[in-house]
Amino acid sequence: MRRLITTSLVLLLASGCASTSDSASPAVPTAQASGPTSAAPRTSEPASAAPSEAARLGAKEAAAQYLEAVRPYNEALEELETAINTGQPVEIQRERAAATLTALRAEIKTLRGARWPAKVEPHALSLADAGEGAVPSWKAATAATTAEDMVTAVLAALEHDDQAAADAIRRLLSLDQYDEGDYSS
Repeated sequence: MRRLITTSLVLLLASGCASTSDSASPAVPTAQASGPTSAAPRTSEPASAAPSEAARLGAKEAAAQYLEAVRPYNEALEELETAINTGQPVEIQRERAAATLTALRAEIKTLRGARWPAKVEPHALSLADAGEGAVPSWKAATAATTAEDMVTAVLAALEHDDQAAADAIRRLLSLDQYDEGDYSS
């Protein structure tokens, strides 16, 4: 997931210098994303979370499924970031936030539903847990009425960061490091 908190953004919000109009949103800087994440420990899941009867994915299959799972979220997040950074109306930003939330929920479902290689599975489940932790903030973003509310909600969602899990998945599946350019339009 992206780490979007920067000194300038925090200073803008804290000093009250950020614009209150819908069309002049404070800039949200770019950062790394690999999927929603959290440092919170994984909670126990019902047996249906990871099918015990299905064979574990092979490394190549798992790599392809992981990239397929995180791509929609990363692309939606990039579009939201662009909407915020270019000062698009808050209505457009809400649409982008809703698309991000929808993609996140699909990602969580895939992360929980796949039978990952044994070494990858705990990291995938940690990423899913982090996504769950971010859902309430993404819901708040979909209801934001001002640019400042949007930025606050997005930053709160992005606090759920377990970059170590995303990095571990990429390392264990022999994937390249996250490149934001892969998800930008």
